[in-house]
Amino acid sequence: MFDRQDNHLQADLSEGYAMPSRIRGLSGKLLWLTIAFVMLAEILIFAPSVATMRQRWLQDRLNTAAAAGVVIDGLQPLELPRNVQEDTLTTTGTKAIVLRKDGTSRLLAVTEMPNEVDAAFDLSDYSELGSIRDAFYTLIFGGDRLLRVYGPIAEGSDVTVEIVMDEAPLRKAMLGYARNILFVSLMISVIAAVLMFLAINRVMIMPVRRLARSMQVFAENPEDPARVLPTTVGNDEIAVAGRHLSRMQDQLQKTLRQQKTLADLGLAVSKINHDMRNILASAQLMSDRLVDVDDPLVKSFAPKLLRTIDRAVGYTSEVLSYGQTSEAEPRRRRFLLSEVCQEVRD
Repeated sequence: MFDRQDNHLQADLSEGYAMPSRIRGLSGKLLWLTIAFVMLAEILIFAPSVATMRQRWLQDRLNTAAAAGVVIDGLQPLELPRNVQEDTLTTTGTKAIVLRKDGTSRLLAVTEMPNEVDAAFDLSDYSELGSIRDAFYTLIFGGDRLLRVYGPIAEGSDVTVEIVMDEAPLRKAMLGYARNILFVSLMISVIAAVLMFLAINRVMIMPVRRLARSMQVFAENPEDPARVLPTTVGNDEIAVAGRHLSRMQDQLQKTLRQQKTLADLGLAVSKINHDMRNILASAQLMSDRLVDVDDPLVKSFAPKLLRTIDRAVGYTSEVLSYGQTSEAEPRRRRFLLSEVCQEVRD
């Protein structure tokens, strides 16, 4: 039975417990987990980042149109020539610029007035969730809409500027920004993963592999003192585990040496008892002849001598039986206490 267990253990050590490669081991798992978590963090940051970029892009376009509108409004009552209006709209990237002041609206520049717009956005009424929703709608479904964007020309001002513009330039800018964010996120993920991989591999993975290798080598030959893990220096959990492992290996080697010593001692005792049984058997044969002697003195101590030799023979037989892991069961019997007292007195 023990031979089969030893064979299974050796098979496990040689096949099932082989050290994994760095890609399939803890190092590889740590690398991929780091990349995944950094990318997840970048994705969570991506949504508000794109929404902020869209808000800023529209605000810059509105500020440019507001600056041009203030200049044009200062030229009243003159009207701008058509070519100047077209240049202004081309420069600001709009189709129409409207200035609202003192409860009145003035169309400052327009190429051709559209019949209707597809969506309107008030930049003064900003909300995170709404901005994220509008940003993703533009990225996924937008590009062909006509937008109306309006807001105050300055913080706290009553003057409002309104522009009409195509959504295509906004979507193009957002797609470029998203590509840049994706590239930067990927680079950050790879760099962070490599740095974290190198750091944790040095601090954790290498000591763990050292412990695993020590256990594997020690299991191949537990009696070899050279296979005991050297004492680990440090105060972290892995160092403490290394010291416990080293102490356990030392204790196990001491136990194995004690068991081997006891086994050798048992073998020696068995040999001695075997020889003693042979000697006592010869003595028993000679003592049996004492019973036939007519000398009264000999007849008086011959039975005691025979009982003593019989006990010695029985004792050696029991020791030999114990060494063979087949110790005899205790036998209960009744006897006269007076006989025992008489034997002790004699």
